[in-house]
Amino acid sequence: MEIGVAVVGSGNMGRHHVRNYATLAGARLVAVVDEDRARAEALAERYGAAPLSAIEELPDGVQAVSVATPTATHLDVAARLLEAGKHVLVEKPIAPTVTEAESLTALAAERGLVLAVGHVERFNPAVRELKRRIDAGAMGSLLSLVARRVGVMPPQVRDADVIVDLAVHDIDIFRYLLGADRPVEVYANAGRAIAQDRFDFADIFLRFDGVACLLQVNWVTPVKIRSLAVTGTEAYAEVEYVTQRLDFHRARPLATVDSFRELEAYSEREPERPPLDRREPLAVELEEFVKAVRGEPAEIVTGEEGTRSIEIATQVAERAGRR
Repeated sequence: MEIGVAVVGSGNMGRHHVRNYATLAGARLVAVVDEDRARAEALAERYGAAPLSAIEELPDGVQAVSVATPTATHLDVAARLLEAGKHVLVEKPIAPTVTEAESLTALAAERGLVLAVGHVERFNPAVRELKRRIDAGAMGSLLSLVARRVGVMPPQVRDADVIVDLAVHDIDIFRYLLGADRPVEVYANAGRAIAQDRFDFADIFLRFDGVACLLQVNWVTPVKIRSLAVTGTEAYAEVEYVTQRLDFHRARPLATVDSFRELEAYSEREPERPPLDRREPLAVELEEFVKAVRGEPAEIVTGEEGTRSIEIATQVAERAGRR
């Protein structure tokens, strides 16, 4: 069954949703919605969709919609779509507050509709392979996860700080890899290095049971870094998100070395680098969303999961001093 889809928002993320829907098997791109009609027309024309100025103009043939509007508008836009009987994928974070996130989740459940949240990093093949290995016990007992997500401030982000907009990615990944719900400890240091109206850097510590999770996020570092390191009793793994690379180091007995050259050779052993099916994570995410809309088994980040991640992000911001 082909699903009629639309995208609300034609900005940075919206255009990628449109591009992927246009070639997604089992989906038919029907419309692009934006209050800026000229922007909607430019994007819709490129991909053979109808440009619309308002949600109310969506035809009955649209069953599922991606919401890629500013975070502050998520509750209003997604709620109107759910009330109109549309299945919704809302970009992360699900909403700027826990109360709004809970409201959306409850509305979707009440209407019997799919509500997915766009935590796209879960669909990175390197992350999925790492999750498979963790669940299979290949890493032994996990001890720590260390993530870095830094770079310059994206101009399109105007209504969220670095914790809500950026750290929420890794908060979700921590929970996903650990199969965890809430952290038992939360510490954070954050501040304003360049931006004056919101946090633009944060160093975060979360403890999930016995596993320590460290996260550095900022919009200050002049180079883009998206990385994750996981230490277990049986292995150490590194993920490079952008290049979709997983380096896997299995534990080995300590060796006695008699020279610096031997020490170098021991330390520079090449990691196992498993071959991965490299696909654009957003394409996989939308494919799973469409499956869920069809009622098929699918891997989506649910409204409940998205709510938990924004709840933790909010707690982090409070610990950092924002009331």
